[in-house]
Amino acid sequence: MVYSEISNVRIEAMAACVPKTVVRNIDFGRGLYGDKLESLINSTGMIERRVCGDEHITSLDLCVKAANEVFTNSSIRSRDIGAVVFVTLTPDALMPNNASAAQSLLHIPEHSACFDVNHACSGYIYGLWISSLIVQSIKRPVLLLDGDTNSYYVSPADKSTAILFGDAGTATIVGLDDDSSCWSFDFKTEGEGRRFIQIPGIGFKTPLNEKSLVYHEYPDGSTRRDIDMEMDGAGVFMYVVNNVYSYLTAFMDELEVGPEDYAYAIFHQANAFMLRQLARKLSFRQDQVPMSMGKFGNTSSASIPLNICSEIGDQLNSSVPQRILMSGFGAGLAYGAVDMEIKDFQSMGVIEY
Repeated sequence: MVYSEISNVRIEAMAACVPKTVVRNIDFGRGLYGDKLESLINSTGMIERRVCGDEHITSLDLCVKAANEVFTNSSIRSRDIGAVVFVTLTPDALMPNNASAAQSLLHIPEHSACFDVNHACSGYIYGLWISSLIVQSIKRPVLLLDGDTNSYYVSPADKSTAILFGDAGTATIVGLDDDSSCWSFDFKTEGEGRRFIQIPGIGFKTPLNEKSLVYHEYPDGSTRRDIDMEMDGAGVFMYVVNNVYSYLTAFMDELEVGPEDYAYAIFHQANAFMLRQLARKLSFRQDQVPMSMGKFGNTSSASIPLNICSEIGDQLNSSVPQRILMSGFGAGLAYGAVDMEIKDFQSMGVIEY
């Protein structure tokens, strides 16, 4: 089941950046959800969200600021970087890619590979895998940027998504380390379920037209545009609790490890009740599964590094290796998991844009 094993790489540093605009869901959602709002907030865990608002902040803005925080406050310099991998589903433009812009803005050497990866919930795991392969090849650090501005494509009147999504950008440095343990990656894709989470009205199959910005009403009373995210919440919940549980159980069984072998299990921050159910079924303790969606919302694949920077960055700053399980799951429908050790880790925490 283990798809790829990579040795002699490590995460050197990480930073996260969120917009300064805070949306309190108890205030925002009263008109949409009525008396059900409190129970919905309690179950999802989405107390507050960070959103770009009307300031036209982009995923590139957030990730570049996070990267500058790393270069300013660590021993790593932009001139050391050999490649830029940018994971996002909300690029500034269809062309050119965000990574090329980041190379210029961050003064990264011109002889660097720079490209985007279009992925959502499991995107950070894909980004780590690709970055670690590049590090092994070029023997230089890779800058992994991961960020999304989901709020631009979520209808404020869609009951399935309105209180869930936030915006964030992150920067991770993946570098060489001859003393590091092996990273074990695995991926799985069930593309027939892609309809459960999608933005159907943007792309070359459905070109933008005069109807793309029109709000349509749906049977549950929600309204959204064709260019807004749509989600089958019940379908996603059952998928994660059942399929992801089986997937991660098989992953750990193949590695011959259990929950007791990990310092932390860091999951995509989709929904608090969902993650509590998943952690319980996997037998992880509550203190092993940090959660931060109550502060930021669901920030797509950026939620994993944002969660690390927000909740456990200081705990990972040790010369003693700590074993970590990371997993992202959702849109695609796609899973991704990695078993790794983290040591001598520099976290710059969470800054505001």
